This record gives sequence, C-alpha cells and structure tokens, in this order.
Amino acid sequence: MTEKQFTAELLAAVSPAITDAKADSDVSVLYEMPIDDDGVVQMGVDTDTGLPIRGKGTGFEQDFLIYEEKTEGHTTIIPRVIAEVKYGGVTTHDAIVYSYKAECIKRIYPFCRYGMILGGMKTIPGRVLRHGRNFDFICVVAYPFLSDQIGEASRLLLEELCISRITGSIMSGKKKLQVFSAKNSNQRVTSSNKSLKVDPE
Repeated sequence: MTEKQFTAELLAAVSPAITDAKADSDVSVLYEMPIDDDGVVQMGVDTDTGLPIRGKGTGFEQDFLIYEEKTEGHTTIIPRVIAEVKYGGVTTHDAIVYSYKAECIKRIYPFCRYGMILGGMKTIPGRVLRHGRNFDFICVVAYPFLSDQIGEASRLLLEELCISRITGSIMSGKKKLQVFSAKNSNQRVTSSNKSLKVDPE
C-alpha cells in the first residue's frame, strides 16, 4: 500500500458524506501572491481557467482537498479543508514542513482549515502536536479501514468545512461575531455552531 493508494481509497470512502462541496486530490492551491517591481500582483493562476498553477513559486498540490468552485473571481478554486496525508509513519521534519505550508496557505486563504490524516497508525505522535502548531486538526485512520473511524473522519471533515464557511462569512462581514474563544484542548469541539455564535444580518 502506497501513500497515494491510501489517499485514493480514503477519498473514495469519505466523499459520499461531502455533498455540497467537491473533494479531490492533486489539486493545486495558492500559497503566495508576490508583487513585482512594477506593482503588479502575481496571482499564479491560469488566465483561461482560473486554476492555481502548480510550481513557479506560487502553487502547492494538495493530498486531500475539499473546495468550492467559483466563476466570478480571479481564481476558481476556493479551498475549504486541506489535509496532508502520511501513511505508515510521520517524521518531525514532516510536521515542521507541513506546518509551515499551512501557515503559507492561510496567509492567502485565512478561512481555510488545514490538518493531517495519518494512515495505518494507532495514535498521533507527540512530535506532530509539538511541531504542527498551524494544524487545525489531526486524525488517525487505520488500514484496512474501520467503519467507525471512517465515520469519525467524515464527521471531522464536515465540521471543518462548516467552520471554514462560518469563518469566511465572519471575515467578509456577511455574518457578525458575538463571541470568540480559541481554546487548546485534546478533544475537538463537537459542534461548530456551539463554538462560534453568529447572528445573521
């Protein structure tokens, strides 16, 4: 079993739960928009399709991406949830690199949720928690798949999708925030509606 095969099987297992967004792998998102010495923002997207271009210093290809497609903006890909997938093991270097990658992507998409899915492992290593400071979530998925873990992973991804949408609405001013609390805990919030109180306009 390779990491790519595991990712493809995981995507197929959790995708049926994601009904109002797209889920895919090997899709690029922007991580940088430099300004050149003429004052022009280098978007790093294909002018015909609006898709972020991998490489050339502006695009990262994602292992697992939940996203929305837009037709009115400068880019068509709006990433909601990104998960880096590691299968069979994860190193300190992995945690450091992906945490930095998360930081870069969140500068461009501050509403995007970013985490790791660890395949074929039993628990989350402490080093991943220590060095993955920019991760919003981390989960372990056994292989062969266990139905309860696939259900839990699906719920987690849907929750992160909901949080991304609420966060985006708040940042754009579409929804007004009454209470905000960032808590560090070893247990995730089970309902995003309870973690953020939002009033419709």
